[in-house]
Parts: sequence; C-alpha cells; structure tokens
Amino acid sequence: MKSSILYSLSLAALLSISACSKDKIPGVYRIDIQQGNDVTQEMLNQLDVGMTKNQVAYVMGTPLLIDTFHPNRWDYVYSYEPGGEQREQRRVTLHFDDNEKLTFIDGDTRTVAKDELPQTVRQDKNVVVPLTEKKSGIFNSILGWFGMGDDQDVEIGEDKPSDNVDPQQQMDRDIQ
Repeated sequence: MKSSILYSLSLAALLSISACSKDKIPGVYRIDIQQGNDVTQEMLNQLDVGMTKNQVAYVMGTPLLIDTFHPNRWDYVYSYEPGGEQREQRRVTLHFDDNEKLTFIDGDTRTVAKDELPQTVRQDKNVVVPLTEKKSGIFNSILGWFGMGDDQDVEIGEDKPSDNVDPQQQMDRDIQ
C-alpha cells in the first residue's frame, strides 16, 4: 500500500516538474512556419512613385492587409520562423494619394539607388509541348476489343521543341 502511494506521488511530482520544462525536446522535428507576402528587394526596386494601385498589385501581389479606415495604405507583412528558432519579421507599407497613385514606401526596408543594382536581362522562351498519345485503362482496352471503346483519335505531333525558337517563326509554322 505504501509503495503504491509512494509510486503515485513520485509520478505526480515528475509530471509536475516536466510541465515547467521548455518545449524544445531533443529529436522532435519542428516545421518552418512562413506567413505573409515574401517581399524581395527586386520587387521593391520595380516600384516607382506615381504607379497606380493595379500596377503595384501586379508587381507586389495582393497586400496582406488593406485597412478599412485607411484604404490608401497597403501593408505587406512577412514572418518566418525556421524550426522553432527565432522568428524573423519584415514589414512594408505602401501609401497612396487620393488619386490612387503611390506616394511613398515605409517599413523596415533598405532603399538602394537604381545605379547600384545589377542589371538583369530577361529572355522570354516559347515552350512547345507536343501532344502525347492518350493512354486508355484496362476497362477501355477490353471494350475496344469488342468495338465499344472510345473512338477518339489523338494526333501526335512530330515537331521537336528547340531551345531557341523565334516566336514569329513559331507563329508562322503554326499557321501553316
């Protein structure tokens, strides 16, 4: 009887003490938590004073918060907590005038002169995806043996996509 009471009290004491411990148990995986809009320096470099709200939304994406009482202020908040470590948070606020034009940018961002930025050249590519043969299942194959399957034929393209396809040549080839 005394041993069961002693066992129960020691178990209760152990559970009480462990309740006060940290939540970082060794060997337990903690996921990375990413929330909000990840605003990069390249996105901020594309913004210019005088841009409309539609142009800003195209560059930056939908804002995380549009305040009801301040509709001319858009807030972009980004939070990242890697595996239970210290959380990193960034905030960018865009202010618009009454004509819905961008007036200034506020937040914990670093402004960089456009002369200091490396110039990147973008090249657009057309990717031609050839049609593939339609694969039928077992049931359609059995029905096809009896003449009751799908009779839809799919043309298989013979064109091989190349890396350097001129868009005008591609349109001319498609028209023919």
